[in-house]
Amino acid sequence: MVNTRSTKYNEETTTMDNDDDKRTVRRQKGETKSDDKRTEMKLRGDIRKSVSPKKIDGVEQQIDQVGLKFNRIEKEFQENKEEIERKLEDTRRRVQKEILEKINGLEHQLHRASIADSGDCLTSPATPLQHSSLMHTERSVHKMLKPPTYDGQSSWSMYRRQFEAAAKANGWTPQEMATSLVISLRGQALEILQSIPEEQQNDYNRIVGALEIRYGHKYLRQVYQSQIKSRQQRSNESLQEYEADIERLVHLAYPQAPKEFLEQIGIQTFIDGLVDTEMQQALRLGRHTTISDALVAALEFKAAKEASRSYKSR
Repeated sequence: MVNTRSTKYNEETTTMDNDDDKRTVRRQKGETKSDDKRTEMKLRGDIRKSVSPKKIDGVEQQIDQVGLKFNRIEKEFQENKEEIERKLEDTRRRVQKEILEKINGLEHQLHRASIADSGDCLTSPATPLQHSSLMHTERSVHKMLKPPTYDGQSSWSMYRRQFEAAAKANGWTPQEMATSLVISLRGQALEILQSIPEEQQNDYNRIVGALEIRYGHKYLRQVYQSQIKSRQQRSNESLQEYEADIERLVHLAYPQAPKEFLEQIGIQTFIDGLVDTEMQQALRLGRHTTISDALVAALEFKAAKEASRSYKSR
């Protein structure tokens, strides 16, 4: 029991000693911090003494100058930013305006194309077209109308009317019309380019003038009149085909003549050229006011003649 008490006393004594040691360490640390603080204050005082007021003022002035430069740069940046934003806004408005103008042009072009598709353009007179202001990008929204080819065997005036109707619907410029016309020529009509200098082959009126001289009606009236005098029905030619060709020749030979005159010339030519002499004699006895009347009479005579032959063969 005595030993137990002695042990406990020793432990308590040891604990007290440890506490004293800890307090001693803390006190030493506090004194160290206090010493560091005093040292720092002393150094700051020495620095203030070593630096002259003029140097401090110089540093402050430099700081102020840097601040002014920074403010100026910031102001210039803001001004440039506003200028850039203004230019962007102007560009946006300009592009928007151009887009709206193109859209309006496309709508106008589509409207013109719909009119051309309805066949109205085929009745327009064959006069040179005015320069189109529509852009290529506007014409690409609808399918281009491709004009037919021309080889000189058909009516030049009718082909020109068709060609210019397609050009009007497509919105071609005169130069584009010239290029397309050159591409459309075939056979003998293509040879006309040999008489046109290459530098003039993009002139639409120049090409049309050359074709007009060779294939135009006003230069071939005497030729058509001679063809009327010598026109005979071919062995494999139907009455309808024969009558249509005579009517065409009459209008080409006498384009300015009155209608009654054209009908009488057509009737006389139609009857004189029939291969069936019996039909020819029968039609001479009739009184026809138009070439169409003569055609009807010829068809009726042919039908009656064939019916009579069929009846006799029974």
